[in-house]
Amino acid sequence: MIRIAVIDDIKGINVLHEQLHIQHIGYRPDIFAPIEQPVFDSLMVPYIENDGKDIIISENDGIIDGYAAVSVCDTSKGAGEILPFTFIEVNELCVAENAQGKGIGTALMDAVKAYAKERGAKFVELGVQAQNTGAQEFYKANGMFIKNYKMQYKIQ
Repeated sequence: MIRIAVIDDIKGINVLHEQLHIQHIGYRPDIFAPIEQPVFDSLMVPYIENDGKDIIISENDGIIDGYAAVSVCDTSKGAGEILPFTFIEVNELCVAENAQGKGIGTALMDAVKAYAKERGAKFVELGVQAQNTGAQEFYKANGMFIKNYKMQYKIQ
């Protein structure tokens, strides 16, 4: 079942969030740091408690096996050089390792697209680590495309 998370879901979401964070540390140990558990446990709460943010979850047999943390973004609050529009930013998408390959990620992406349409969004966007080629292929298979590249230069 796909649905919007409530505060009682936070413990199950955090299990997956920690899985994703460990993966991020593996990709970029120069940026992502281990987090103390009490701090870590509070990181996803704003997505549930704040307007303009949500966590869409996949739940099977009472177990959360995937989530997408999303934010509604509005360009009308900008400097004026961009036309006003709304878009959805997928801040995180995670499927439990033991549930991957079962269509849960695709179901979450479909739910994100429906969420965007319901809010009048022009598009959905997200970022993905350059090393995470599996995720890149997944997103492409779900209709996403590369709109730009973000480059980085490390100061030695």
